[in-house]
Amino acid sequence: MVRIVGFLILVVSGQAMAQLNFDSCKIISDKLSHCLDFLAGSYCKPSNQCCQSIYDLNAIARVVMGPRFICHCIENVARVLPTRIIPDRIGDLTVKCNTHNSFAISEYMDCNREPIQIDPPHD
Repeated sequence: MVRIVGFLILVVSGQAMAQLNFDSCKIISDKLSHCLDFLAGSYCKPSNQCCQSIYDLNAIARVVMGPRFICHCIENVARVLPTRIIPDRIGDLTVKCNTHNSFAISEYMDCNREPIQIDPPHD
């Protein structure tokens, strides 16, 4: 919990974050925080809470904020994480949670250049 609070404080202090709505990005970073242990390699499978957060983020991207905004929030969070995200885990996350991200996740992504597509809702 302390690690999560620490990286959220760092996110707030980033210059790029100044251009984004902090409250909205906090929602995104809170959702993403449930997946950090899996993405960093600490666990072999994502938690149920992580998968639910990914479903929620997809819904938020489709209905409220759009995938590019979420991508920018995640981009800023990834820059200040105390541990690096394992790139292969990103693909594993979508497979193990039985979903497709409608937003990009990578510590080296460029949200302005990424082709961002919306994942249709799963029924």
